[in-house]
Amino acid sequence: MKLAAIDIGSNAVRLQIVRTVDNDSQELFKKLEFVRIPVRLGDDAFKEGIISKEKSKIFYKAMKAFMLIMEVFEVDYYMACATSALREASNGHKVAQKVFEKTGLKIRIIDGKEESQIILRSIDTLFEKNKNYLTIDVGGGSTEMTVIQNQKAIHSVSFDIGTVRMFDGAVKEKTWETIEAWVRKNTKGLENLSAVVTSGTINKISNIISEGANTDYFTREQLKNFHRKVTKMSVNERIEQLKLNPDRADIIGTSADIYLRILSWANIEKVYSPANSGLKDGILLDLYDKYVKKN
Repeated sequence: MKLAAIDIGSNAVRLQIVRTVDNDSQELFKKLEFVRIPVRLGDDAFKEGIISKEKSKIFYKAMKAFMLIMEVFEVDYYMACATSALREASNGHKVAQKVFEKTGLKIRIIDGKEESQIILRSIDTLFEKNKNYLTIDVGGGSTEMTVIQNQKAIHSVSFDIGTVRMFDGAVKEKTWETIEAWVRKNTKGLENLSAVVTSGTINKISNIISEGANTDYFTREQLKNFHRKVTKMSVNERIEQLKLNPDRADIIGTSADIYLRILSWANIEKVYSPANSGLKDGILLDLYDKYVKKN
């Protein structure tokens, strides 16, 4: 069976297509295709509060392309989820409806709570008994966090802080104060607290820090050194030296900054950046449970 996940984020839209693997409890999916298009819907949503006609046209083309790719791969089931940019834009639901009328693709605009739950689904098998974790996913428009104690989600939250939103100067100081208070309060007294980070940008940062080594771990000190280094580089230098796409090169320092603040407030040193984690991966697991596992 072939499944597809579409993640409509504030910075980019992503399509991942997989084939389910039978009789293998360790590997559920075989990756068939992955496409990422830097539409950056958040530029409109966070600065103007509306998705412009120009940006909408690009978005419609991207969704039409995704539908055609899914048809070529003969996808059996898909789910398309849109996050903070479309849910905040005053015409977000209208844009989603127009996509359906133009392409037949159905988009679910999910709130921060559901976004957090889907992301958590992609990493819930990683948590060990009698250990404490803080999961962090910094996207383009929002940041989702969950405190895990003894394999159970204790506290979850979504804040309007993200790389594109911050890059566009659309984050209020009060929001920083609120997120700091939440982190300090809900991680206080937790021993041996580790972080599990899941966004595409932090995974890229992890790969750069590890310099190709086969490890999913890095430390807060390593992230601090990376942030210090990257903030001294121009966008072109980041593109050339770090092999980054332009839409990631301009926000990668901002992403590191947000993660560093949270890690500092929670007093976390060890960070785990697992592969195949995040919204699209959680979507695929939800589809697997709904259409494959029940059979």
